[in-house]
Amino acid sequence: MKPIILNKLKQIENDYNIEILFAVESGSRAWGFPSTDSDYDIRFIYKRKLNDYLRIESSDDFLDFEVQNELDFKGWDIQKVLRLMLKSNSSINEYLQSPIHYIENKNFENDLLNLVISQFNPSKVAMHYLGITTKRLIELENVNQIKLKSLFYALRSVLSAKWIVETQTIPPMEFKKLIHLIDDKSIAKQIEKYRLLKETVDEKFLITKDDKIFNWILDLKESLKSRTNELSKVEFNKEKINDFFIKTIK
Repeated sequence: MKPIILNKLKQIENDYNIEILFAVESGSRAWGFPSTDSDYDIRFIYKRKLNDYLRIESSDDFLDFEVQNELDFKGWDIQKVLRLMLKSNSSINEYLQSPIHYIENKNFENDLLNLVISQFNPSKVAMHYLGITTKRLIELENVNQIKLKSLFYALRSVLSAKWIVETQTIPPMEFKKLIHLIDDKSIAKQIEKYRLLKETVDEKFLITKDDKIFNWILDLKESLKSRTNELSKVEFNKEKINDFFIKTIK
């Protein structure tokens, strides 16, 4: 599949007159709990020609393509990425940690990662992950049968928030690096069974809701919510971000 993905990325560069700075896999394949029919979620950051940033009229700062043959391509202009950083968007934190790279630029990625770390806002990002957890729990409540996929989305988001609360650092992208945060061994054991099962079934696969796991997620979310207010809040260094932007587009 990788040669097909690389050919498509090259085509995108030519069609839109851009330079892709790096491209990675996101979503369940990168998180470590894919289903048999999971899409390939290809995410990339690009830059346009310098003069494009100097025009009076604004330009689109993202590229979004229709999913075809399980291939889902989405790209962000570097300017959009840096603006989202000022809003504590967590997506770029994850992309930089992806275990699956398609286009790699180590110098750019290392510089961007250092910038991300310096601008990381534990309180806001933890609240972001808890917000995702809440949405997923709403999907799971008041039903007996739930999507296995939805359970893992809830687990990953609440464990990411737990990581931030406990370490005040960027949480890892891969689920296997988060699972040790589950202190109940029986729950951890059952979740690992579910993870292995998920690899053999499609994304619509249903399981009987495990109330013990559901209530554990709910209780953890509530306890983390009260603790996020105690986390440090970072003042963004806009000058540093602007300098990175200018350096990149030049």
